[in-house]
Amino acid sequence: MMQNVSFDRGSWMNPPKSWSVSGNTLAIETAAKTDFWQKTHYGFEHTNGHALLFDTPEHYAAEVTFTGEFTSKYEQAGLLLWESETRWIKAGIENADGRETLAVVVTDGRSDWSMAPANGAVCDWTIRMSVTDSAVIVHALGLGNWQILRVANFVAKGARIGPMACSPLSEGLKVEFSDFRLGTLPKDPLYISA
Repeated sequence: MMQNVSFDRGSWMNPPKSWSVSGNTLAIETAAKTDFWQKTHYGFEHTNGHALLFDTPEHYAAEVTFTGEFTSKYEQAGLLLWESETRWIKAGIENADGRETLAVVVTDGRSDWSMAPANGAVCDWTIRMSVTDSAVIVHALGLGNWQILRVANFVAKGARIGPMACSPLSEGLKVEFSDFRLGTLPKDPLYISA
């Protein structure tokens, strides 16, 4: 069962240009040239993206719903599972190839990046991470049912999780997050129903 967690209980890693909390909604505006990435292909190392992180139990599911206008290249928002500067996972919506995509980056020393088409008719997306004793499973929900995006070979050790947003080549991305939730893992964390 998933339960809402107040945004007031989180702590900022790299606070955004501006942010506010009203009820169950967190509104943020990104600062310039912010990102999370380690080495692969581009060679650079960035850990200056914005994330509001929360402590968690050892195994759990977390999800957040959000909306934004991702108009500039690489603008992104979603969930960040953060263990250290060299071990983390981010997942959400990212502007790539001139359109919104569902993107997951898994970093264990070096980053990798996987993408899937995002339905352009969806305004509000929900990203879910299920943290098990042997993997992190990433799902997205737009219209219809949950979609599996990734089963990552990643064992989280003392990681925190929460909403994240970045604008690597721009600034001023505005995102509204709502209903950040934590809960126990379902019997089958791979195939979950809407």
